[in-house]
Amino acid sequence: MSDDVETPDPDATQLLEAQGEEPVEGPASEPEAEKKFPGAIGWMAKNSVAANLLMFALVVGGLAIGNGIKQEVFPEFDMDWVTIMVPYPGASPTEVEQGIVLALEEAVRPIDGVKQVMSSSRESHGSVYVELLAGADAQEVISDIKNAVDRIAFFPEDAERPVIGMMSNRREVISLALHGEHSADELKRQAEFLRDALLQHEDITQVDVTGLPEREIAIEIPRRTLRSHGLTLEQVAQQVRASSRELPAGSMKTAGGEVLLRTDERRDAGDELADIPLIQTG
Repeated sequence: MSDDVETPDPDATQLLEAQGEEPVEGPASEPEAEKKFPGAIGWMAKNSVAANLLMFALVVGGLAIGNGIKQEVFPEFDMDWVTIMVPYPGASPTEVEQGIVLALEEAVRPIDGVKQVMSSSRESHGSVYVELLAGADAQEVISDIKNAVDRIAFFPEDAERPVIGMMSNRREVISLALHGEHSADELKRQAEFLRDALLQHEDITQVDVTGLPEREIAIEIPRRTLRSHGLTLEQVAQQVRASSRELPAGSMKTAGGEVLLRTDERRDAGDELADIPLIQTG
């Protein structure tokens, strides 16, 4: 028994060749797109509906996420620098360097996460700039710096409390001018009220009040009173300075850890200064 084998018709083959086409032999071949573009591109060419649905989903998702991205004209970002500023009223740059800056540099340089330390000594204040290593935990390093500064026990008596913070890049966006026929104190109260109201807005992170004179407290004593008690203005100033200060008192180790000790006798109001005794009798 013999198998029947189909052979192409010679006449049909000649007709196809005359028309410029090749005869098809055997079973149907793969799609041309999959032959030319294998992989994902070939699959998309074969499944055009699914490819269009995928593109539509990507476009819609991109628009939804893009509308939720915070946009800022002047972006605010923190730099890997910590600033330490210490006011020292009336001191020369040399006194600031010897009494403030050198002590700060020696205290913060050995801290883990510190890359380099720079400083600036100017009249009445000193600044130390600490650069952090890449990848260092900024909050942990700031905490270590604050502890190290608090342990410094030989700051000058007239030096004020150190101010420690991260250096940031901020730019002024808008300025508001507040004016009126009122006293400076009233304008300052209104400006502070306006500042607090603006800070309630979720998109406002910082508001500064500027342009007003610094708050001062004047102590006036009649000359007759000074003479009757044998006092001078210099003695009164020394007594006020000695009774209004903050000084570190070292540390104490306990079972729960190390406790920093500090005397807090700073007086910022006129009523507090009025309670300072100038003469103490037996």
